[in-house]
Amino acid sequence: MSTSAEDNDYKQLYESAINKVEQLQHELNQLKKMIFGVRQERFIPADKNQLALDIPTEQSAAVCNVLDAKKVTYVKVVKQDATQARDSRHTIPSHLRREDVIIDPDHIPAGSKHIGTTETEVLEYKPAEIYVVRYIRNKYLLPSADETSSKIIVGPLPTLPVAKSMMGPGLLAQLVVEKICDHLPVHRQQQRLERDGIKLPYSTLSDGFAKTAALITPIYRALVTEVLNADYLQADETVCLEVT
Repeated sequence: MSTSAEDNDYKQLYESAINKVEQLQHELNQLKKMIFGVRQERFIPADKNQLALDIPTEQSAAVCNVLDAKKVTYVKVVKQDATQARDSRHTIPSHLRREDVIIDPDHIPAGSKHIGTTETEVLEYKPAEIYVVRYIRNKYLLPSADETSSKIIVGPLPTLPVAKSMMGPGLLAQLVVEKICDHLPVHRQQQRLERDGIKLPYSTLSDGFAKTAALITPIYRALVTEVLNADYLQADETVCLEVT
């Protein structure tokens, strides 16, 4: 019976030693990751396929003592503009036209004294206005002794971007901006004009866009010259399929 008891004691000691070794090995792995691992690799379960760097534990303990490590904190100071401190919302640009709406309390008792105002600004929008510019040119008949040599003079018509077109420079510029900058196709612009009661053929709008683009050819050539004179160029190499 005594022999069996001794065997049980050795078995318990052996199992206890195995558990202790596994615990110490786990703590050692965690310690290595805290000391030598980068931030992305810390506190990740052990991977047997990774290299252990073969660094002795005694040397690492002598070089770095985790117990003596100090926590370093950083405080980021952001300077806040005085305007932002007063109002955290976006500031409305000062160049916009202001339309004042005066509002009084529903009931003002007799003898009340006005001491100031409280202002609240909101952005408002009014749809673009399409209007007609009518050039009225006066005509004059020059005096002459001989009726056969009489001459009529009339005020000159301003030069328009597109000859014999019913679209003025402002409308043509808007068509170009919406198509190039806002990526709005011509047929969408045509639909937008129809909502305002203006019916223009698709061919008229597209022709006006093409002729307006031709007017900036000198600017295009100057830009090409400026780009080609540069020492370093970048290009968009996106493949474009040619439609035939």
